[in-house]
Parts: sequence; structure tokens; C-alpha cells
Amino acid sequence: MTLSRHLLAIPVLVGLANPVCAATVADIAAAMGSVNVSTLRISGTGTFAIVGQSLRAGGEWPKFRIKQAERVFDYANSALAEDIVFLPPEGAPRGGGGQPFYTEQRRLNTMRGDAAWTGAGENATAAPAQIAALQHELWISPHGVIKAALNAGTTASTGADGRTTFVVERAGRFKAQATANAANLIERVVSSIANPVLGDMTVETTYADYRTVEGVQVPTKIVQRVLGHPTFEMAVVDINLNAPPVTAPAQIRPAAPVPAATIEKVAEGVWFVAGASHHSAAIEMADHIVLVEAPLGDARTNEVIDLVKKTIPNKPLRIVVNTHHHFDHSGGLRAAAAEGMTILTHEFNRPFFEAAYAAPRTLAPDRLARANGNARFQTMGDKMVLSDSTRTLELLALKDNTHADGLIVGYLPKEKILIVADAFSPRTEVVRTPERLNPFTTNLWDNIQRLKLDVATVLPIHGRYVPVRELRIEVGQNN
Repeated sequence: MTLSRHLLAIPVLVGLANPVCAATVADIAAAMGSVNVSTLRISGTGTFAIVGQSLRAGGEWPKFRIKQAERVFDYANSALAEDIVFLPPEGAPRGGGGQPFYTEQRRLNTMRGDAAWTGAGENATAAPAQIAALQHELWISPHGVIKAALNAGTTASTGADGRTTFVVERAGRFKAQATANAANLIERVVSSIANPVLGDMTVETTYADYRTVEGVQVPTKIVQRVLGHPTFEMAVVDINLNAPPVTAPAQIRPAAPVPAATIEKVAEGVWFVAGASHHSAAIEMADHIVLVEAPLGDARTNEVIDLVKKTIPNKPLRIVVNTHHHFDHSGGLRAAAAEGMTILTHEFNRPFFEAAYAAPRTLAPDRLARANGNARFQTMGDKMVLSDSTRTLELLALKDNTHADGLIVGYLPKEKILIVADAFSPRTEVVRTPERLNPFTTNLWDNIQRLKLDVATVLPIHGRYVPVRELRIEVGQNN
């Protein structure tokens, strides 16, 4: 399928101070040398960050140092390959994004057309969730956005300051407005891509310090930001024009199928709703249900809601407890709100969520947007108790936790059950204390002691539910 069938031009109407000096997309393409670029390989160093994993809602995303980054833009085949080796953050871990880790990590993602995979060679595995993000990166690159505009016949407009703008779109995937300076070099692309929390998430990418290579202009300073916080910064060192094209491996292993959600009673009125990677808990009260955690997005949370309603058919879901703001743990909150649930979250998070939910959702309208609904919030500080004649659920914010400010755990004193996200995630049986303790887990243990909680069972949002002895072993308190 040709690019022109994917990309639609949206003219931007800007008054021209001097129509004689107006530039067209073809003029910008000529100045940039884009027609001479089939593939482009760049490499260098810098930093990148994980969107949605900040220490506090609205704060900077956790940043990692790039030891070596390589990107190959293959415009002829609508393909992109990236190979990034990155290092642990300096100092104690703050925020999420897979922390803590202590050795260099590698991220290897490739996209060609409407297929994407991770790894390479025999280790290539399909990664359909990466397609939209990688296509976005390909077509917001300077030569990518120009080629997309040329292919779509986009109209450009020049302002009084000599800057020229034009817009391209791939329906349902992304929109992008590019700005070229008076020298017709692309200096800024403001794009949007669907995000379950931020809606049409705005991404600002700036390009500077151009270098001329065989008549082609290539930026050597790239900075990308979301909500004003850097997500990718690259100082380009090496440039290779018309490098070998991006090719797919002979065989790409299919992505692992996502198992259906399951529900299991762990105590009277307490249900563990398990999924592939993220879990929830359903707590029966006298006349309603409290759902703890609405992760990932609409699909996952709608599945959880349907399963809980079938299992407990005579009680409405009224409250959803958000353990913390990280996007993988809050991406389904809007689906819960569409079901009529009140979102109970830490007071730190409410301004962030309210601002995020006010953003448009045109690229991938979710259940709440399609219903033209609004979310209702209830907040807590250090502690909130939900109690009736049936049971008591204590909601407690962990003190001094550096994974997420305002990280909430649920505690059922009668059942002696602790519900916890991220601070302890026992995916396999814990039989020995690790050589290096996880600071998020030791903080959880310190809070259990501070609050004098009598815990017998831990229900984690990641992993297996386990007796508390496995947590004791994990933190070296098994004597």
C-alpha cells in the first residue's frame, strides 16, 4: 500500500506577509535534499525517558543515559529500525520504567509497513503494539515529514517571520505539523499520537545543528518532549546516506497470545482478577464492589469489569482505586469511569488526571469519550478507610517510596491481605534473598512495620499472590 493512501493533507491557514517569499513543500524538499534520500542511518549518544513513569504525576519522566543509539530510516519501504543501548540512571532509582536495574540494557525495535518486531534474526518476535509509535517516529523525521507531505500533495503556508508550516496525518495513527525556518530547514514538528491517559498526546520534536552530507541536510541535535519534559535527546555523530534497507527476518515469532482474565476467590468477598501482566482485585462490600486497579487501557479494564459483574452479579461497581499514576496502572481508569465508578486516587494525582482527561481524543476515542462522559474523582492523603457491616478496606499511602509519590496499598485487616502494586512483584516463588535488595520493596517492608500491619497474604498487581513469608525472604527478614 502506498504512503499516499495513509497520509492525508490538512492545510494550515496562515496569513502571508509576503506571498512572493512563500515556500512550498517542494521548495523545502529541495533545500533539504530529501529527494536524494532513500534510507538514512544516524548514530550517536544522548538520553531517553519513559513516558508515564514519573516519580510524581506531572513531573519529569525517568531518564536513562544512552551509551549508543542507531536509527535507520527507510523511506522507500516505510520502515524504521532502532538499536539503543542504555545505562542505569545515576543515583537511587526514582520513578518507574523498569527500575531498578544495574547493568546496561538494549532496546531493539523494527517496523516495516504494518508489521513490527523486537529483537533480530532468530530472536525476532512480533510486536504489534509498537507499530503506531514506530510509524510516528519515521514520518515525523525531517525527511519523513517532507516525503509524506509531497506524497499527499500538502499545501504549505509561510508566515511573516519567514517560517513555513504544513500538516500531514495518518488517519487513526497520528497528526503532525512541521515548521521550516527561513532557510527551508525543518526545525520543529509538533505531532500527536494516541495515549490511553493523555488522549491525543502532543509530542514536540526539534531539529538543529544541520550538517550537509552529499547535498542532504541532516540534523545533528534532536530533542523530543512530551508535556514539556524531554523523552529523547540525541547528539548525532555518524551519518550514512542510502544505507542498506530495513529487511524483515525470514521468520518472526508471533507475539505471545494475551490470556483471558481469570478471577479467583482468595477470601470470602475478596477476588483476585489476574491477567497476563497486570492484575486487579475486587472487594465485596455490603451493597457494592470496590475495584482495586484499572490497568493498561480500555480493553483490559472492560474485560475485568465484565468478569467481575458476571461473578458478582447483584452488586454494582462503585469505586475504582488507583494505586498510582503510572500509565500502565491508570490507563483503564476512564473505562471504569464510563461504567459509573468514582476514581479514588491520591490527592497528588487529581490535577494531573483532570488536565489529561480534558485533552481531545480524536485519534482513538475511548469508551468514556464515545459516551461524552466525565470522570468523577475522590482523593485521599495518607489514609482512607472504606468500611461497612461486611468488611473494612484500609487504603494507605507508602511513606518515602521513590517509585511513585502517593503509592497506595490496600489492606484488609480481618483477612490479613495486602494489595500492592510494583513495590513487590513475585512472578516466581521467592526462595532466597537477592544479593541486591530492591529499594522499592524494602520501603514497602519498612511501611508495613511502621503501620503495624498484620499481613498473612500479599496480592500483587504483578505476579502471584503469595504468603507474606516470600516478602520477608525478598527483603532479608526471613529469620
